[in-house]
Amino acid sequence: MAEQPRNSGELSAEATDSRTLLERLQQSAEVLEQLSMTRAPGLPEAAHVALRREAEALRELRGDLGLLLTSWSLLTDTSQKLLNLPTDELETGVHGALEVLARHIDAQRGYVNLLSDDGEHLAESYEWCAQAVRPHGLADHRGRSVSAFRWTLSELRSGRVVAVTNTARLPPEASDEQRICAQLGVRAYVNVPLLLAGRLIGWMGFDAVDSPREWKLEERHLMRLTGHMLVNAVERRRREVMLLQEKEREQREQSLGILAAGLAHEINNPLAYTAGNLEYLRERLPGTCAQSDDECRQVLDEALEGTLRIQRIVADLKSLSAATAEPVEPVDLRAVAESTLRMAANQLRHRAQIIRDYPVDVPRVRGTTTKLGQVLLNLLLNAAHAIPEGRVSENRISVALRATGDEVSLSISDTGCGIAPEVMPRIFDPLFTTRRSGDGMGMGLAICRDIIAALGGRIDVRSEQGRGTVVDVHLPRAELLAPIEPRTLTPEPSVGRRVLVVDDEPRVLDLMRRLLRGHDLVTVANGREALEYLSKDKSFDVILCDLMMPELTGMDVYHAVQKTWPGLHERIVFISGGAFTPETKRFLQDVRNPVLAKPFEAQSLRDVVMATGASRRLG
Repeated sequence: MAEQPRNSGELSAEATDSRTLLERLQQSAEVLEQLSMTRAPGLPEAAHVALRREAEALRELRGDLGLLLTSWSLLTDTSQKLLNLPTDELETGVHGALEVLARHIDAQRGYVNLLSDDGEHLAESYEWCAQAVRPHGLADHRGRSVSAFRWTLSELRSGRVVAVTNTARLPPEASDEQRICAQLGVRAYVNVPLLLAGRLIGWMGFDAVDSPREWKLEERHLMRLTGHMLVNAVERRRREVMLLQEKEREQREQSLGILAAGLAHEINNPLAYTAGNLEYLRERLPGTCAQSDDECRQVLDEALEGTLRIQRIVADLKSLSAATAEPVEPVDLRAVAESTLRMAANQLRHRAQIIRDYPVDVPRVRGTTTKLGQVLLNLLLNAAHAIPEGRVSENRISVALRATGDEVSLSISDTGCGIAPEVMPRIFDPLFTTRRSGDGMGMGLAICRDIIAALGGRIDVRSEQGRGTVVDVHLPRAELLAPIEPRTLTPEPSVGRRVLVVDDEPRVLDLMRRLLRGHDLVTVANGREALEYLSKDKSFDVILCDLMMPELTGMDVYHAVQKTWPGLHERIVFISGGAFTPETKRFLQDVRNPVLAKPFEAQSLRDVVMATGASRRLG
């Protein structure tokens, strides 16, 4: 059971008891000394000598005990200042502890300096100074290198206390420290290492500015004990800050997921009719045509390629909100690498030479071609952005594949600027970027990590500033599967279906009319109109219904149809630009109705209409 902090009354009682004990020891020593001076008849001289020795021993015991009790009182005071404070008041506690200890050991300046994670930079600094003493002012130099304390840090990392009795006699290798001491008027100093699990996280120090002086053993011992308490307080604060940051990150990612899915839904609506209309125009072009028509076909193909790229960007947004349910299959990682390198060629050719390092036979991995291509493209573009344009002959981007055990590793290395040590812990944080505004959103690595983790793999990043970066993607091998013979599908005769289309986007309704020519089509602009129409005429083979609409959603339409006209709800096909609410996701998991994702291909739309209509007629 944890020890409870004691109140001031208990501490006062202990202090009173301590003073009483010291007074009794003093009295006992005086009594023994008086006895030794009294010449009692028959008492030998040796007895008088023994009494005097006992009196002297009691005085020494009283002195040692007094020093011990003073140290205990000091540590109690310091621990109260450091260990019982809220983490946001740690600075106040450190200043208080420094003042108490500095006054006790008669130092004119006390300070605590904490190091960055790499141990080479100043992360935090706290300082107390006696009146009229000039401060170090290191708090104004956070983030700066601590190379000027090279000799002192070398001693501290070895776990040794640095006790300098005269700064004029520092060793030659401490020339930087000697220069700083001369600037600040430091005549003697003592530094105690702050160690956490054997690693130096900072140091606590005290300066004498009046004259050179010795640092007593008990003073150094007190500093070490105070340092241990300080490390505990700093570590407690660090853990609490990490927990808070983790909670904030989870909340931020949840909010980003909702926002991303909402944006994807809004983009997919216009993207659906844009891509659909382009595909419709392409279909309407004759097979054999003049040169001008060939040019029109090329223009349409390029426009469709543009909509496909937008669709991939939307897929990136949606991947922040939830993992997509694409089927995982054996993927040829070498083919994915070549395809992605071709796609990124324009970004890479002006920055670096591309080095391919593939073995002859690379085992297939578990994944999807789209997702793994997305990961590789993000990593290649990151490598390209780390290298300035115009120095192709001096820089390289390497793509290597290796099979080890049950894994296949994909490595992308570059000779770019590298990643700063203080940035490394945040590279997978969504929306964190070191690029200029407009050059990136900071989502790429976060998306890559989530995709690879969902496939059972992992991503490791190694970087050296000024030398380059290596990203290793480890993926599980795919199980060897027997080849599946393709089924021969007999095309169903093109028989017109009676179709009701429900969508609040007018241009989507126009697109449906074009793509579903040959079918008996009825279009309505919202769920309420759909239910009113069905109340008069429900003889439809297929009901194409948008999932997210104002007032009545696709879910509302489904439940109303199921309740009013049982069986008709089975003919509903949902059209979705991205289900982004938990309720919608649960609904789609519960019902068996097909879902057509926007933007959809013309043939996919026709196939789902024919399939749903056929099942109804067979039923």
